Amino acid sequence: MNGVIEYLQDEHTKLNIIKLIKNNLYLYQQINTNEKIQSFSGSIYNYFVSECIQNNQYISLSNETINRINDIYINLVKKLKQISTDNYDNELIESIVINHREQLLNALSENEYHKCDNQLYIPCSEYSGSFQYTLLRLNQFRLLEPVMDIGCGKEYELLKYLEHAGYKDIFGIDQYISDNNYIACTNWFDYKFEPNKWGTVIAHMSFSNHFRRSLINEDINLEKYSNRQIHPISTILRIHMKFSQRRTSYDSEERHTGICPVGVHRYEETD
Repeated sequence: MNGVIEYLQDEHTKLNIIKLIKNNLYLYQQINTNEKIQSFSGSIYNYFVSECIQNNQYISLSNETINRINDIYINLVKKLKQISTDNYDNELIESIVINHREQLLNALSENEYHKCDNQLYIPCSEYSGSFQYTLLRLNQFRLLEPVMDIGCGKEYELLKYLEHAGYKDIFGIDQYISDNNYIACTNWFDYKFEPNKWGTVIAHMSFSNHFRRSLINEDINLEKYSNRQIHPISTILRIHMKFSQRRTSYDSEERHTGICPVGVHRYEETD
C-alpha cells in the first residue's frame, strides 16, 4: 500500500493530473447525462486501479472501498464538468485535485483488506484467453455452466475466449468496473458464493497467488484466505451432490507449473 500512497502524494503526478484536466476541459463539458457520468467515472476508476496494481499487485479493495472510490470519481467528474473552458481558475482546479487525492488516500488507508508491504513478490499478468484455456486444459472436456472466473482481469480474456468457444452462461469478478453485464466489480472476500449456483469455478493466478503469498509471509490476511478458500470449492461439491443421478466425475490433478498447485475440474462423462 505504501507505493500507492507515495504515488498519490507525489507532487509530479499531481502536476500531471492538473495538466491533463486543463487539456480536457472541453471533454468534460460533453458529459451531460448520468449515463455518461457513470461511464466516464468508471473509466478513470479503472485507470486508478490499474495504477494501484502496477505499484502493488496485491492490493485488495473491499466492496465498501470500491464503492467509495467510485463515488469519489463520480463527484470529481461532476465538479470538472462545471468548470468553464473559456475562463477557468487555476487555483480552483488545483484545489479540486488536492481534495480528490486526499479523499482517495483516506479511502485506501481505511480499506478493510489492508495488505502487508515488503513481502515476497510473485509476478502475475493478464494472459491471453487462449493461453489460459490451453494451460488449464479446458479443451479436454466441456465445462459445466454457469462458469465463474475469480479475478478475471480488466479485459476478462479467458471469459471472452470461452464465449468464443460457445459458452453462454459465463461470469467473472474483479476490482475493475466493466460495461459488460456478466462482469461484477467486487472483492472475493465480499462476494457471496451461493450453493448450487456454479458448474465451474476458475481462479487462474488470482486468488491462488494472493493466498500463497499470505501463506509464505504469514501475514494478517492468512486467516481470511484460509477461511475463504473453501467457499468456491464447496459450491462445486454441493452442485455435484445435487446432480448425483447424472454421470459426473471430478479430476483433481497435481501441477508443478509454479502457478496453481491443484486444479479441480468437474465434467460430465460422455459415451
